[in-house]
Amino acid sequence: MADLDELVEYLARTSPLDRGEARRLVDEVVSFLIEQPDAFVRRRHLALQRQGLANAAIFARLQVELAQRRFPAPAYTTRQLRRIIYG
Repeated sequence: MADLDELVEYLARTSPLDRGEARRLVDEVVSFLIEQPDAFVRRRHLALQRQGLANAAIFARLQVELAQRRFPAPAYTTRQLRRIIYG
């Protein structure tokens, strides 16, 4: 994360954030961007379940969302998504 110090300094200089807040923001964004596909699938499945969606709709949505993510994720089948979530 040391290579992001310049970004932290820039944010602290050009926004109302102090250096500590800028560091936390950068850390959160980087964590979001490097989330692995399996962790993303588990997190999103739980979030979509809490919204009341059925698994069929969740799996279809996950397939679309995975294709749009920054990380390289394979095209998972519904069966593979189930395996990630339920083991």
